Amino acid sequence: MFVETSTPLTIRRSSGDLRLAPGYPVDLPDEEALRLISKAHGKVRAIPPIVIEPAATNPRPIYWEAVDGRIVGPAVPECLARVGDEFWIVTTFADHLSWIRSDRLRSRKAFLEQREVREIEHVPTF
Repeated sequence: MFVETSTPLTIRRSSGDLRLAPGYPVDLPDEEALRLISKAHGKVRAIPPIVIEPAATNPRPIYWEAVDGRIVGPAVPECLARVGDEFWIVTTFADHLSWIRSDRLRSRKAFLEQREVREIEHVPTF
């Protein structure tokens, strides 16, 4: 099981000391990881497994809702990933690698019917 610490931590083991640094996951035997999590009082957490596999051959293009509310796409999925209970689609869009959470996916119809985003000038009121 992979675990991660939020603070520098040294674990005393029969095979020698193991130093953990924040942000660097370490793979420990399940029994040892669970014991460490219970003794560390919230300083150590289990990291959910990540499963990545290639997308099907000839996948359909996808569209998704961006942070600003626009529906963007199309892009061709390259890989599918599962992180814990979340599903992600990995694709290249606008020359950047993008990880798109499955709940952000939208239809082609929604993409075509979306309103055009126009910038407006803010007029201050006094």
